[in-house]
Amino acid sequence: MRSNRQPVSRETRRGMILIIVVVGITILALAIRCRSLADKNDTYAQQIESLEQKITDEQDRGESIETFRGYTHTNAYIEKVAREKLGLVYPDEVIFQPAQ
Repeated sequence: MRSNRQPVSRETRRGMILIIVVVGITILALAIRCRSLADKNDTYAQQIESLEQKITDEQDRGESIETFRGYTHTNAYIEKVAREKLGLVYPDEVIFQPAQ
């Protein structure tokens, strides 16, 4: 039995080898690029997590500032500041100071 296939010429083999090499190089370049993009993606995910934590911290801080702001408008705060910083007392109040 004789096969009907014709022998492959050298030029055809070189062409096939060249195509295989080009495709291999392209696949390698894409794999390297894919890995670098995955690394960037991991870095960005860490940044997002860090920024979300900062947002939560700042929201908590804002809430505590609002609570303090509400406290500063109360009579208890005003009396505390008047006593501590200004040294004021009620008219019928007697203050004993230690002897030095």
